[in-house]
Amino acid sequence: MHTLDISYHELIHAMRQSIAVVDAGGLIISVNHAWIQNAHDEGVPRSFNWVGINFMQIADALSGEDEQDLDRLQAVLKGISTYYKNEFRSSCIQPSRWFQIEAFPLRNDARQEPRGMIVCLSDISRSKQLENDLMTALSQIRTLRGLLPICAVCKRIRDDDDIWNSIESFLQKHAHTEFTHDICPDCIRRLYPKYSSILDTPTHQ
Repeated sequence: MHTLDISYHELIHAMRQSIAVVDAGGLIISVNHAWIQNAHDEGVPRSFNWVGINFMQIADALSGEDEQDLDRLQAVLKGISTYYKNEFRSSCIQPSRWFQIEAFPLRNDARQEPRGMIVCLSDISRSKQLENDLMTALSQIRTLRGLLPICAVCKRIRDDDDIWNSIESFLQKHAHTEFTHDICPDCIRRLYPKYSSILDTPTHQ
């Protein structure tokens, strides 16, 4: 049976998520390659030295005015809580990206006091976009299944902005429907009576 001789540093550098190791005082003591790359994408030079940076100040900036959220992260750092999870959007670059942050205490043994915490950042922009697309689709389905105010004379439909739309434009907007024009037999008989006899002629296979 083979055993893998993988060091702690090799392990975190191999991960695709951005990983930062934070000591008990809240200072960063190590980051992996993905952390450096994602920070670079956000405008931070690759040569920036993350060691010694106060991670809690970074978390404070990310959480904005949500002091309760920062308290939850502090609880993990102190070993009071075993897990922290939150989502935030970074607007440093365009288009902005969504991230999920997770943290858990760093211990050698479950019975020991924590020596800090491990922070994991994951880019969830793709799943957020899919979630937004799904919510938009559900909203359109509700619109099409609900009561539609339609004019009894011209048959235009009133939308949520009190704008009257033709049936074609309403369906194009809410159902992404494309139209091709044709003419029904009744209209042919009414508008082009001299051609209506063609409609009454039986077709033979």
